[in-house]
Amino acid sequence: MVSQGAMVSFDNLIVGQRYNRPFLARLWGYQTWSAIGRGVVTPRDQNIIILFITKEKQETLTQYEDHIDNDLLFWEGEKEHGNDLRIAAQRDSIHVFYRDRHHQDFTYMGRAVLGNHRLYKDRPSKFAFQLADLAQREIEMVAEPFVAYAPEFTERSAIVANRIGQGRFRDESIKIWQTCCVSGFTTEPILIASHIKPWRASDNRERLDGYNSLLLVPTYDKLFDKGYIGFDGDGRITISEKIDMADIHRTGLDENSRLVTVPERSMPYLEYHRRYVFDLVECAEASSKDG
Repeated sequence: MVSQGAMVSFDNLIVGQRYNRPFLARLWGYQTWSAIGRGVVTPRDQNIIILFITKEKQETLTQYEDHIDNDLLFWEGEKEHGNDLRIAAQRDSIHVFYRDRHHQDFTYMGRAVLGNHRLYKDRPSKFAFQLADLAQREIEMVAEPFVAYAPEFTERSAIVANRIGQGRFRDESIKIWQTCCVSGFTTEPILIASHIKPWRASDNRERLDGYNSLLLVPTYDKLFDKGYIGFDGDGRITISEKIDMADIHRTGLDENSRLVTVPERSMPYLEYHRRYVFDLVECAEASSKDG
């Protein structure tokens, strides 16, 4: 949507503060709030994209799957794909207003920086953004402003240690998997305890949960972390079309590779990885969604 006749500025807005569309329309000089009544707003003659996102939408509207995990935003472009290419090319100067349910005020989440995305023609494209104004330093991340889980001091220390590759998470991963969970490689110092649901998207409990881990040799860890491989509920490998199969074969993997076992408590994490990490590749594409 191309809006008319106003100069949009975010200088007087506070990240974390709630605003409604009528207030924002008056602030930005629009005659009516309907000028910013869609999900994607592109102010005329300004290099800005504004996303108005509602997690729980009215039943009559398209049920896009949008949500925030800590400082990561997962967002689906509209089904007509009208703004996909523009958002993909923009990468920054994107501002986000978010609410959990329709008819609530929006919370201003600040600037969003596009990370991974996947463009589709037959269904909404998928985009992953970092909410730059909510990004936390390593030590601050354990404060959990969005998660109702407050670890004790000793546990916060364990979380920080885990973030730099030490401590309880790796111990738990080794206890669960013992060897590389795909190849059976046994030399422990080489093995990496890799989060299935990424660290940044996890709450503190998930960051320390050994079942949120795969114990992998470094090459497999990197392929998994970047979303080039994943695993289904039976442990069978899924391979992205964005990587050359000849390179996959050079690593010792093939279409028949699988996890040695699939612990039941790991299944929700593997499902998360399949939906929000696997096969999301860098580059981009989204259009106006009803708010």
